[in-house]
Amino acid sequence: MPAPRFGALLLDLDGTLLDVEMRSFLEAFFPLAAARFGGPRELDAIAGALGAAARAMALAADGARTVDHVFLESFAPAVDLTPDQVRAVFEEFHREEFEQLRRLARPAPGARDFVERALARGIELVLATNPLFFDAAIRARLRWAGLEDVPFTLVTSAELMRWAKPHPGYFTQILELTGRRAQECLMVGDDPTMDMAARREGIATWLAVRRGEAPREAPLADERGTLDQLTQRL
Repeated sequence: MPAPRFGALLLDLDGTLLDVEMRSFLEAFFPLAAARFGGPRELDAIAGALGAAARAMALAADGARTVDHVFLESFAPAVDLTPDQVRAVFEEFHREEFEQLRRLARPAPGARDFVERALARGIELVLATNPLFFDAAIRARLRWAGLEDVPFTLVTSAELMRWAKPHPGYFTQILELTGRRAQECLMVGDDPTMDMAARREGIATWLAVRRGEAPREAPLADERGTLDQLTQRL
């Protein structure tokens, strides 16, 4: 069997390995999380503060802190708590209410076969999900995708990463943490902006699409196709 073309695959989660419509997911997530911090009259204001803190994570540019600290320091004043207290509340939230959101997600078609084929070929797998969620929430969504047993060598959680997609620092940090060169890697994801930005850092890109999906403009995508089609290429 010939050696695989790539030594490592950087795999997006939401919309790629997990079938979930993120707008609907976030519309359910923010009020559910906000209820942990206040009563019904405060719900809208708290949900708005959560959204603002999430945007701060997404826009973090200096790399001075991991993005979980950006979130906690942005959100904590809105609920008169310390960042550590907010973290503790979210730990309880992830153990309890977060599982209610499972109804909005399901395993993506072809995802299991794809990762098993890659592992059988000796390819390293990185879960290159946008690090706007804590590790506990990412692990839960991996479970919903039926992939909790996959031996990812790196999971890009908020607690680990200092930038979010599509910032170039996000992809550079993955290369640093894995010890990989850009030309050894392939970024696989469904978002033409967030995921395909890896191309600017010299990482080859595959735009993951669903069978029958209308073509989308993605100038940074080297190739595109379903996970089934990519499986056959490994």
